[in-house]
Amino acid sequence: MIRSVGRFAASFLLLSVFLFSSSVVFAQTSSLRPARAIYDLHLNKDRESAGILGVKGRMVAEYIEDCSGFILNQGFILRFSGSSGLDFVNDLQASHWESRDGDIIRFNLTSTIDGKSVEQEQGRAELGPGGAGNATWDKPKALHLELPKGTAFPAVFSRKVLAHAIKGSRGFETPLFDGSHEAGYYLVSIFIGDKLAPDAAGHHKLLAKTLPRWPIRMAYYSRQDQPNRGGVPEFEIGYTLYGDGVTDGLTLDYPEFGLKGRLVELEYLDQPSCE
Repeated sequence: MIRSVGRFAASFLLLSVFLFSSSVVFAQTSSLRPARAIYDLHLNKDRESAGILGVKGRMVAEYIEDCSGFILNQGFILRFSGSSGLDFVNDLQASHWESRDGDIIRFNLTSTIDGKSVEQEQGRAELGPGGAGNATWDKPKALHLELPKGTAFPAVFSRKVLAHAIKGSRGFETPLFDGSHEAGYYLVSIFIGDKLAPDAAGHHKLLAKTLPRWPIRMAYYSRQDQPNRGGVPEFEIGYTLYGDGVTDGLTLDYPEFGLKGRLVELEYLDQPSCE
């Protein structure tokens, strides 16, 4: 079970990285808007969960911009309860720095269960022309991995999703790297639904009433088990993407269980003046 939670932590990290590295100003551009948001999370009881009776927690995601690049800070704490006395708390913290051109990323990820460290990932990656490149880890051990052509880091990936939604694309596929040691990188299939009308009724007080919205669904495949090889996704993510990059109505479907999340706090942060 511990190994399963570790893999889940890596997948949930990808969700949080995407959510707020994609906080962009809706102006047909890819300029990012700094933001900090908090979500309440709970078990999706609409589907079966193998041995897990309850999950409850909170996720915090923060995107900060400086003149050298973009900083993504994420953290979540989840309490799991289940059959056979299962009861533990998983705490994941992650920090990424990404260069403005999207070619370099530095990452530091830590995960604990009941306060005991179970995972730490630290390293960097760099892309060359065409998006191919290399990743190296210093922790938990020295490791080198080649990244395929077209690889995107989180901020570039997020820009691409919103840009595709704005122009009416139905979706695309791309390799995505965020530093998760076990995954190496994922091949992500993104599905974009029809643009929805603005939420004029204001069903969510934190979200703008005038912005368009899109339903998004993403399937994450491991590099060993990609769809063109007949593979099935390791997990899937769904949400509604608003025109300013903020998301709501989160779902994460994992083989063992599913989660739902709702936005409870949102704060836009200052942008630097860079010449």
